[in-house]
Amino acid sequence: MPQHRIHLRWNASEDNENYRWTLENGHEVCAVAPGSDDRDHDFIDPEEAFIGAIASCHLLSFVTEAARDGFVVDGYEDQPVGMLEKDRQGKLFVGKVLLTPKASFGGDRQPSDSEVDAIHRRARGKCIISNSVTSEIILEPIF
Repeated sequence: MPQHRIHLRWNASEDNENYRWTLENGHEVCAVAPGSDDRDHDFIDPEEAFIGAIASCHLLSFVTEAARDGFVVDGYEDQPVGMLEKDRQGKLFVGKVLLTPKASFGGDRQPSDSEVDAIHRRARGKCIISNSVTSEIILEPIF
């Protein structure tokens, strides 16, 4: 089975809150501690990355499932929201992630709202990231 790797690097002498992920392709992602006062707009925090990973996985699964049904997705937008909650032990976690995707389609064949909803349901079931987490994924497509 495939493996995915990153290199995580932090150095206290350089910066107490910022750190870097180096991806397998060599690109760097600048990261910052959640709620940092020194937050740079070019830095991402772990919770944002988590929510972005869930939303991105749904996008890719949706486009794939739509293509299997013969539909061409021309555009896709979402503004996912992650909600922090406390678990039974009182520990904070991302308890819910709300996805509100809106897809637009090209070509002669346009899906009905019920077909789009079915594609979203199938995509949700095939998303590796969503299937890997305990957070509740709430899917509310915009038509």
